[in-house]
Amino acid sequence: MRDVVFSCDDRGAKFLCVTVWSLLSNYRSAEPIRVNVFEGFGGHSPESKRKLAEVVARFPNASVRYVDVEPAVAPYADLIMNRAGSRWNVFTWTPVFVPALLPDATGNVIHLDIDMLVAADVSPLFEIDFGDDLIAAVAEYHRGGGAVESCIWGDGILPPDAERYFNTGTLVFNVAKCREERTWERILEWYREHYGIANRIEQDAWNALYWRRTRLLPLRWNFHDRLIKSFAKWDVRDKYWLGNPPQECLEAALEPAILHFWGPKKPWLKSHRPYRRLYHEAMRAVGQTPPREPLTAPFHDFAASRNLRRIRQLLEEFRRSGRAEA
Repeated sequence: MRDVVFSCDDRGAKFLCVTVWSLLSNYRSAEPIRVNVFEGFGGHSPESKRKLAEVVARFPNASVRYVDVEPAVAPYADLIMNRAGSRWNVFTWTPVFVPALLPDATGNVIHLDIDMLVAADVSPLFEIDFGDDLIAAVAEYHRGGGAVESCIWGDGILPPDAERYFNTGTLVFNVAKCREERTWERILEWYREHYGIANRIEQDAWNALYWRRTRLLPLRWNFHDRLIKSFAKWDVRDKYWLGNPPQECLEAALEPAILHFWGPKKPWLKSHRPYRRLYHEAMRAVGQTPPREPLTAPFHDFAASRNLRRIRQLLEEFRRSGRAEA
């Protein structure tokens, strides 16, 4: 049994259906796959559960179960619930409890954010041989990468010898090893001591504690399409783009495996995101109605098409130059 986990309250159930459908419709392995949904503090409504069950039932080797997070969260309620000035929902925290809340899970376990769309088979993530590493994730920043450096390295979240900082939108667990080392306890202890500087909450803790034991994934496994405009302009002679080799960035823009629609302009709202129509197709597949296209959409789509052509050209030049093999 392979396990994928999502965390949200009932307000996110509609978007969860879309992400789960995209995951299962691209899954190609004969191995059974189980969708685990972390819930609690009111849970998901019977109607939300019925709709998700209908989506999962379309796929013969898939199943779904709901897992109550409250027992795991309770010892840390003073830290992660209702903190003054916090903009984070408790379900932003619950991914750290994956090893504790899934005691029957074996092998690799994947946790995905619900503002994602899966566009490829995730089977390779289940097949990662971790060795002594604990997790796998995609790099988001790198040392020497601009203004953001000061609030990660400068504030003391990462030590000077850490080269990259990763994003936990896609997080693959070496679940047995994490369970053995009780990683969730260390993460929350770290956050309690560093509350004043950690503004990306559990993500900062993962990076601070386990950056040496994190397997970095290619950007295509956690790609945000607003980067397309940037990639069309950046210099491929640079060592890293946001912590990733330029070739991986160019390939991710053209063939993303998991799209992460972070930020306020979600694809279920009116937006100009380049890959929003892939999300709209998934919405229709689960019986939801996509938003109307903005009047300015054609202009933005023209610009995105131009940028993607430029990215394709850059990738071809990059490969011809031999730098891809260097």
